[in-house]
Amino acid sequence: MPLDSAPAYRVRLTKKLANFLLIVDDEGDYSRLLNQDAYIPERRVLEVVRVSTHPLEASMQRDALDDEVFESPCKVLAYTALSEAHAVGLALRDHHDEWALLMLEDVLYADENAFPGIAAHFHHSG
Repeated sequence: MPLDSAPAYRVRLTKKLANFLLIVDDEGDYSRLLNQDAYIPERRVLEVVRVSTHPLEASMQRDALDDEVFESPCKVLAYTALSEAHAVGLALRDHHDEWALLMLEDVLYADENAFPGIAAHFHHSG
């Protein structure tokens, strides 16, 4: 082989979906919503574990994490993601989506109270 050439190596840079278990704390810290006087709990991700592909080992991993959070405000969540960072991002997004829906319910409820005609319109069965 001449010195001015190198063999062409093929490297696969794709990622495959995998299952991850996350220990999260939704009750520790609170943050203020922008332009509002409401505070929502922040989700802190404390640990991320890639789930084994072997069913018995995966079950043991889940049991170990469940034991770790037993009698604590933390909980274990499962996500299918491309990486640990992706799983964390999904967990944070889901938490913010849940709180956005709760805040939206408050707004809709306030509108129904302020405008009884609207409530009758939406709750009319016919």
